[in-house]
Amino acid sequence: METENIEQAIRKILSEELGNQTSTTGSAAAGSNGIFATVNEAIAATKAAQIDYADQPISVRNKVIEAIREGFRPYIQEMAERIHEETGMGTVSAKVAKLNNALYNTPGTEILQPEAETGDGGLVMYEYAPFGVIGAVGPSTNPSETVIANAIMMLAGGNTLFFGAHPGAKDITRWTIEKLNEFVAKETGLHNLVVSLEKPSIESVQEVMKHPDVAMLSITGGPAVVHQALISGKKAVGAGAGNPPAMVDATANVALAARNIVDSAAFDNNILCTAEKEVIVEAPVKDELIKLMQAEGAILITDSADIDKLTKMTIGPKGDPDRKFVGKDATFILDEAGIRYTGKPTLIILEAAKDHPLVTTEMLMPILPIVTCPTFDAVLATATEVEGGLHHTASIHSENLPHINKAAHRLNTSIFVVNGPTYCGTGVATNGAHSGASALTIATPTGEGTATSKTYTRRRRLNSPEGFSLRTWEA
Repeated sequence: METENIEQAIRKILSEELGNQTSTTGSAAAGSNGIFATVNEAIAATKAAQIDYADQPISVRNKVIEAIREGFRPYIQEMAERIHEETGMGTVSAKVAKLNNALYNTPGTEILQPEAETGDGGLVMYEYAPFGVIGAVGPSTNPSETVIANAIMMLAGGNTLFFGAHPGAKDITRWTIEKLNEFVAKETGLHNLVVSLEKPSIESVQEVMKHPDVAMLSITGGPAVVHQALISGKKAVGAGAGNPPAMVDATANVALAARNIVDSAAFDNNILCTAEKEVIVEAPVKDELIKLMQAEGAILITDSADIDKLTKMTIGPKGDPDRKFVGKDATFILDEAGIRYTGKPTLIILEAAKDHPLVTTEMLMPILPIVTCPTFDAVLATATEVEGGLHHTASIHSENLPHINKAAHRLNTSIFVVNGPTYCGTGVATNGAHSGASALTIATPTGEGTATSKTYTRRRRLNSPEGFSLRTWEA
């Protein structure tokens, strides 16, 4: 794609809704709790803050992170409701789970311990140092969650950050940044560790990407925005698109697979980029899987006219998912399509060929096509094809270890889940179980995978040939 076309695409993405949305937070004085009128003012303030912050002891960084975690604790339910109200996507309960994940599963300074080697050649030590000011952009699908997770990771490394709000979630993003700065200032006296603008715009994002005082970029968004960051000349961490297949082979515990797939694909109405976007099933267990998925709350659409109607209604003329239906309830989509149903289904399922638009498009809504293959080799080949080489997320439901190993190797995704819901790959888990570090930024295009505080640090090496080794001494 030509640079000019990319910029046009970014302009469309980031300027959407700016003209018809009115802020509910009101206008604050420049610099109030990290909110500034211009990019230069914001970056100048956070650069000054970073120079001081980088000189602070690790205990201060820990105090900052603890202030964020404890400060937001009483606001989690309110934040989830605000996000849902402003974006109109997903469910409040899922957003509560994601906020808890961002706040309490995001590693801080504890994973930045120095590494050391000693011997006759003296001491070699590796430490993790800050980049400086990081420019970040987040999505409307996880607005506050991305602010919080990015802040914890980046501040743990001694950085500060400018955060560009998505227009579709600008009010809750601003509120989150203001609250974060309020909590940190109260506990530490530090200001402007996270900054943003009163009025987000495409021009401001482009200005940040080119700003000489921004050391690196972290972009959680669509391919066009990520590409713009990659051609900026700065180090960039890019979280791009995904189209995660869920494979089910003939050896699978089908009841468990059905439960996990429906639970995960319906979670937050499928707006997670890690969510199962299509199922590829081996023929012998297809009928049982579909029956059990219905028992778990999915509705099966079999009428070809209804499937065509769903497809034309939810996919726009350019092949993109219609934003009117992104993250909406399954019942809303069914009502709009005029498809009758009973109860309150959480997921729409249907059978389709591997080249069907609902299979090949990252829909970000609770519609899950099911593709049937005669053998496991065909399942794996189809999953690899529809994943599209994005290397984002995939899952398999199988009791056959060679199948699991072969699939993990062939797909080579940043997240690979075995016999579980793919949301666990983001750190979200049921019943409070530990499911690993939070993963709100999954850097597939740039290869870092699930980002942590290490992602936002420089790995520096120190050599001291004359010491230090307690095992040997040369007079």
